Amino acid sequence: MIAGHQVAFFARELDSPDPERRAAAAKGLSRVPGHVAELAALLTDASPQVRAAAALGLGRQGEAVPVEPLVALCSDPDAEVRRRAINTLVRLGATGPALTAAFLQRVGDAELRNRTVVLQWLLRFEVPVPAEELMPLLGHRDVLIWARARDMLRLLPEADALFADLVRTGSAEMRRRALDMLGVPQAGVPGLRFRAGDAAREEAWRRMWEPEPRVVPALLATLEDETEPWARTILFRALAAHRAPEVVGPASAWLDDADCGPHAAAALGSAGTAEAVELLRRLASGRRDAALRGAAARALGEAPGLAVAETLFGLLDDPSEPVRLGAVDGLGAFFGRTGDSLLQRLERWRAGRVTGVASPPAEDEVRELSRRSADRLVRMLCGDAENAHIYGNALYHFPEVRPMLPALLENREGLVRSAALYLAERFGDIDFAGRLRLLDDPDWRVRERVAATFDRLTSEQALTQAERDALRPRLERAQDDPAHYVRVHTAKALARLDQDDRRPRA
Repeated sequence: MIAGHQVAFFARELDSPDPERRAAAAKGLSRVPGHVAELAALLTDASPQVRAAAALGLGRQGEAVPVEPLVALCSDPDAEVRRRAINTLVRLGATGPALTAAFLQRVGDAELRNRTVVLQWLLRFEVPVPAEELMPLLGHRDVLIWARARDMLRLLPEADALFADLVRTGSAEMRRRALDMLGVPQAGVPGLRFRAGDAAREEAWRRMWEPEPRVVPALLATLEDETEPWARTILFRALAAHRAPEVVGPASAWLDDADCGPHAAAALGSAGTAEAVELLRRLASGRRDAALRGAAARALGEAPGLAVAETLFGLLDDPSEPVRLGAVDGLGAFFGRTGDSLLQRLERWRAGRVTGVASPPAEDEVRELSRRSADRLVRMLCGDAENAHIYGNALYHFPEVRPMLPALLENREGLVRSAALYLAERFGDIDFAGRLRLLDDPDWRVRERVAATFDRLTSEQALTQAERDALRPRLERAQDDPAHYVRVHTAKALARLDQDDRRPRA
């Protein structure tokens, strides 16, 4: 606590001819609320030491701090003043066009010790920075700088073209960093982040599927020059993300390759043209390596057109397990895009813009096949429990499975019951009593899944008092469960019940 006489001393020292004494006074006065005006007046002091102290002090004042003079200090001739002003503006939560412009000017400021703060702020607010300012930062020795510059490039529509050029022409380390980004082509794209709104998400998918004109040619040029199989697979993955119809020729040349073939097939499926679909159909139904045939079946699920789904349904009878499971994955992907979904609308939009791409079928056209597929996948699930997770992931997109869930929850195979519980939670077809019963299931995977559900429900406070009372002894008993994650999830749920019970009731 600073006494009144100390405040008076600091106020007198603000008029000292000695810059060090003025700076010390500013720091001392900043620790007492209500001195914004005095500190703001020092932002134009002739001494950079005093200006820096005043900028620091205003950050401690909290409320009613003028932002404009601090924004002006972001261009101060002294690097330490700039640093203090930037830290204070971020601490105050300041925003606005003037601040954005000021921070953009600091991207290339090599003297600025807190340049990472500027980059992080621009990245947080998805401010596009010209590529020519970011590219030099990719070679910076500080990971906090080059990693943020790399992520900020992804905000630009031409990002993947820039990364592709670096793969072809950059140093070994720059090449590795660029390949890391091309390996996750959706990461960091504005609109595809967690909790993005529908409009932003649709705009982002359109950007992915109709990329900036430089992107696909750059990826194809890099693919043509590439000699490493691992890098080639990443380039195919990036082309698949952009659904590039131009990939058909290069991809067809690599379909027989053990390393690149599955990724080339995925690129063909995403391209979705008639030529690409025919290539995949021939590969999936041919006599080649079973793993490649399975990859082709899986890739077919990314293509539109009812004929594709019929082909996949027929492949469920294939004698080779990789092909059957590839067809299961493909059917799940295909039916995951039916109905009135964002991806279905985007598929129709794309079909009207890309020559040779079939329009996806209407909902009433696929329902009969959807019923047949759900029935068949359930029978396959019951007869092939070891691959239950594959069937469960596919059936996630088939509402027709709902009438079959009660029988599946009673299946003798624990993996089948676990998959059925996953689907019952997906479609809202299990109640509290059903979940409670499954806490005593003989299979640890079922118990683990339902324990995770109770972990979530207690976190969301989605249980009535009667349900909480009934759940508590079961959670206590589960603390002796031999399965580690059953104990972990139920302990967390039990702790929440205890915490809630200690809260005063209204």
